[in-house]
Amino acid sequence: MHTNRDILVRNLFENMNALKRGVAGHLQLATRDCPISSSQFELLRTIRQMQPVSFKQLARQLYLTPGAVSQLVEGLELHDYVSRHADERDRRMQLLHVSKRGAKLLQNIEKHRQSMLDMLIQDLSDEELTVWLRVQTKMIQHFQSETTIHSKKETP
Repeated sequence: MHTNRDILVRNLFENMNALKRGVAGHLQLATRDCPISSSQFELLRTIRQMQPVSFKQLARQLYLTPGAVSQLVEGLELHDYVSRHADERDRRMQLLHVSKRGAKLLQNIEKHRQSMLDMLIQDLSDEELTVWLRVQTKMIQHFQSETTIHSKKETP
């Protein structure tokens, strides 16, 4: 027997998945001429937020393996969207930066994302947006605290 909460949670996750697919599909149409994948786009955005950033830091932030990050970065380097440099403190470590070309690509894609977001939220009241933001923030804080707990367990 399912409780009202069980039904609400199931519907919430179904809606979150449908929203994710809709946003991804809309963004894919808007950026169909873009030479990078959505995973590479997310990686590029993360590099910009954290730069200079190491492969290991990116892997931890995006819940990917360092090998997966390396594969995604190769495509970004191929198109000159990122550059890598040796860390001045530890020459063995490579740090990534978004190039001027990568920054321009991000700017163009984010214009599309913003117009899509504006369309999605145009019928929502400020109160609804406030509640949505509060719920998202709680969820993000949960994942961030989980990440902190797991990385502390992994560190000897």
